[in-house]
Amino acid sequence: MELEDGVVYQEEPGGSGAVMSERVSGLAGSIYREFERLIGRYDEEVVKELMPLVVAVLENLDSVFAQDQEHQVELELLRDDNEQLITQYEREKALRKHAEEKFIEFEDSQEQEKKDLQTRVESLESQTRQLELKAKNYADQISRLEEREAELKKEYNALHQRHTEMIHNYMEHLERTKLHQLSGSEQLESAVHSRIRDAGRERPLSGLRWGERVTSSLRSCCRMEWKAAADGIVFVAAAE
Repeated sequence: MELEDGVVYQEEPGGSGAVMSERVSGLAGSIYREFERLIGRYDEEVVKELMPLVVAVLENLDSVFAQDQEHQVELELLRDDNEQLITQYEREKALRKHAEEKFIEFEDSQEQEKKDLQTRVESLESQTRQLELKAKNYADQISRLEEREAELKKEYNALHQRHTEMIHNYMEHLERTKLHQLSGSEQLESAVHSRIRDAGRERPLSGLRWGERVTSSLRSCCRMEWKAAADGIVFVAAAE
């Protein structure tokens, strides 16, 4: 075995030397100087059996240091991964919180829209009931008006028939009045002629008194004709 500052070599059958870490190399140098002191004071045989054990311990220590460095590197990598995971977790947590807030807002909005729609449906149902009630009232009014129209038609037909009968009666009355006037005129004329003949048979009167008597007879005849005409006019007024 050969020891130098910072380097330790172990010569083994079929073995090869390896460079140790700086820390282990410093420790090996201190042990080597102590061994030289012991060899110089006592003999080489004192440390002959101890030297392989010390070299094995140093090699194991170097291996442990190497593993520790690897673990430190892995630990740093894991710390970086952990920080990235924490960062990602916080970001996802923030995103999830934002999504939950949005979802709550959406639920509130949906609930409000649902309430508004329910209110609108109730209002439309109320309006529908009112319109149905109005439609029913209108239908009843239309039915009553139709009944009234039928009654008015009946009354109109009855009045029309009565008016027709009255016109017919009036025409018959005019015919009878005309016949009565004609018969009255003939009777009056015959009565005038009869009175004139009687007056001629009596004591002769003066011309003036005989004319007055004739005039009085004619006036009586005219009054009868006017009275007959007036009866017809009054009948017409009553019929209307």
